[in-house]
Amino acid sequence: MADKKNDAKTDDKPEGTEAPKKKGGMKFALITVALLAIEGGVLFAVFSMGGPKDAQATHAEPSKAADPGDDPCEVAVFNGPLFNDRTGINYGFKVEVFVATKARHRDAITKKIEDSKAALRAEIAGIWRMASSDDLADPLFESLRRRIEAKLMERLNPADAELAKGAQQPEEHGGKDGGHDSKDAAHAEAPCITGAVVISTPAVRQER
Repeated sequence: MADKKNDAKTDDKPEGTEAPKKKGGMKFALITVALLAIEGGVLFAVFSMGGPKDAQATHAEPSKAADPGDDPCEVAVFNGPLFNDRTGINYGFKVEVFVATKARHRDAITKKIEDSKAALRAEIAGIWRMASSDDLADPLFESLRRRIEAKLMERLNPADAELAKGAQQPEEHGGKDGGHDSKDAAHAEAPCITGAVVISTPAVRQER
């Protein structure tokens, strides 16, 4: 009888111990599947939100082509001899003068120079004749260049009154801000020079 009871006890233990193991394994598997599902959903949401932002960041606008009319160019103003005798000795110079402008303004500036060629020559000669010995000693003639440049801008560039008159014409045809916009356009489009270049040989003493 004792042996039978012992056998019955040993037979009951495996069945009692196996049931909890099965339940624990099922719970672990369900938790693992749930965590994987949550992690996958989070990753999907992150990538779906980041996709359009990356696409917008890589978008580049096409660059505008440069206008050849804005290219700088030079127009000849004067080429000939100039003299200075302020020291009591007459010195001669071979001088060239150019003005800088935009390519689109070349023809208009050239016409202005031709129309006032004699007056420009007289003004340049007068500036050179009145130069001091320090001005003439400068190998780059920078002081003379600045004075000649100022005189050329005064004669060749349009006056503010002319620009204002041109700006008022579009305003008469209507538009609230036509005056301001057209005046800015007049300043931008009016043919004008932006500087001057002066080249000269060294002084040569002239025999009377």
